[in-house]
Amino acid sequence: MKQPVDQRYLEMSIATSSKETLIVKIFDVLLLAAQTGYDKLLNDRGDVEGIHKALLRAQKALAILMGALDMEIGGDLAKNLFRVYEFWHHELVMANMEKNPERVERLLPNFRSYRETWAQAVAEYQTQRREIEIEARSHDPRLYDADSHGSSFVAVG
Repeated sequence: MKQPVDQRYLEMSIATSSKETLIVKIFDVLLLAAQTGYDKLLNDRGDVEGIHKALLRAQKALAILMGALDMEIGGDLAKNLFRVYEFWHHELVMANMEKNPERVERLLPNFRSYRETWAQAVAEYQTQRREIEIEARSHDPRLYDADSHGSSFVAVG
């Protein structure tokens, strides 16, 4: 079965992304799946299997986001994000069980907002990391290993 172009693009970009960028890509999957499920709930209610699969894919994306959180390093921020993701997951489960588009519709703006926030944070992190790398290389390019310096941005998310 041929996959949609968006799905193939997401799979390829996920396979080649940094850990930080993966969080944004998972949000892309979440948005695409939730929007697909929502659209089917509104326009193709007879496609029960399609609705289920789309919302299940969104639920899986949220499960990945929850599993990616490092509670020790992320502290309260990670714990609070977990609670938000857990609530969203529950709402998607209920939307899937009830075939209720309103539950998904209420979540979509939050998914978009969090995705944009993560994208901005990742961009800032990558800019700072590049600046540190440039500075370190200017002192002694032989000693610098980008993977051994600094902390991991994805420890929180």
